[in-house]
Amino acid sequence: MSPNSENALHRSGAAGPPPAADLPAQPLATIAIVLVAIGLATFVFSVMKDSLAQRAWEAFLVNLLFWLGIAQGGVVASAAFYLTQGRWAGRAHFRLAEAFSGFLIPGFILFWVLFFGREWIFPWIRHPIPAKAGWLNVPFLFARDGIGLAVMTLISMSFLAASRSEAARAWAAHSNDILMPPPAIRRLAPAVCICFAVVYTLLAFDLVMSLSPLWHSTLFGWWFFAGTFWSAIVTMAVTAVCLRRVLGPGNVFTRGQFMRDLGLMVFAFSIFWFYTLFAQYIVIWYGDMPIETFFIVVRSQYMPWAFMSWMTVCLVWAIPFVVLLGIRPKKTPVILGTVALLGMIGIWSEIYVLVVPSLSPRTVPLGWIEILVTAGFLGAFWLCAYPGLKLVSAAAMEPIGESH
Repeated sequence: MSPNSENALHRSGAAGPPPAADLPAQPLATIAIVLVAIGLATFVFSVMKDSLAQRAWEAFLVNLLFWLGIAQGGVVASAAFYLTQGRWAGRAHFRLAEAFSGFLIPGFILFWVLFFGREWIFPWIRHPIPAKAGWLNVPFLFARDGIGLAVMTLISMSFLAASRSEAARAWAAHSNDILMPPPAIRRLAPAVCICFAVVYTLLAFDLVMSLSPLWHSTLFGWWFFAGTFWSAIVTMAVTAVCLRRVLGPGNVFTRGQFMRDLGLMVFAFSIFWFYTLFAQYIVIWYGDMPIETFFIVVRSQYMPWAFMSWMTVCLVWAIPFVVLLGIRPKKTPVILGTVALLGMIGIWSEIYVLVVPSLSPRTVPLGWIEILVTAGFLGAFWLCAYPGLKLVSAAAMEPIGESH
């Protein structure tokens, strides 16, 4: 079922939910378009100047990984809800997780823009490493990553179509039975999760690890896609907190139980992120091999990067762990929303710290270029997510099964 037909179903009254409040489209869309224009102009201006091109391409790569990761991680979260038969909020949490999927295709297109900045991004192009030339070469890298992203996008779009079908809608609306999800969902949901683990591990190796081509860690891919998945969860939490005020009274986001469940996800996968971080760190620490430790030492023990690295740990793990340890903070929108927003900043900082020191180790190039390019990506992300948020607003007003 297409988004338009799903909205028509709500208007016809067949599903019986009360009408949702309209999202403030025009003012926010105007702001988003302005942000896109500013970000695009900044990027084009910067890449045309040799003194600024390095910073522009670094900012582009950081934001591509961050925003595309949120969009893809949200689809994976929806697939995980189906795999665990989690119908604790009717359709609302499925639509909330899928709300950002509109950025998948633009993100796939933006990946190919990296080809034009390849010499600024990948140091092994100007300084080849003969022992790794079979893997680290431009045609093979863009071919494998491009194919991987294409497959990931196609599977995700097929899954979204199945998730928005009438069969999936009817299944999600009744949590008082033990029926399995529709067959198409049972086929596509595992494929989405498996493909996500494979493709985002590959992206972690190629678009992050290869920027320091002498460094390697076999656990790095696990940690990277764990952070990507968590970034989608905290974005879902921030969105839910914002929508609870915008939508009409009685929407599902006003229920403390919903916020508690979302807070539990923020809390739990924050711990998982830290577990994968520590599992990677401890192996490198006790091995104490220079070929492995230099990547960690630069980021954790030397300024100017040490501050951002430890800030990332605080924002992604320490603050969620301490603040969300009890039940009441999870149910409190202001607390949950603040922790989740800080978590989004933390994941952006994580990707920044992973990418930029490999290319600009002696300075922190964090100024107007990075801010405006990030703003441009934010505007594009909002424009792409708005249709999905309309579906969220409709699903949030539907009654939930009695067993909930």
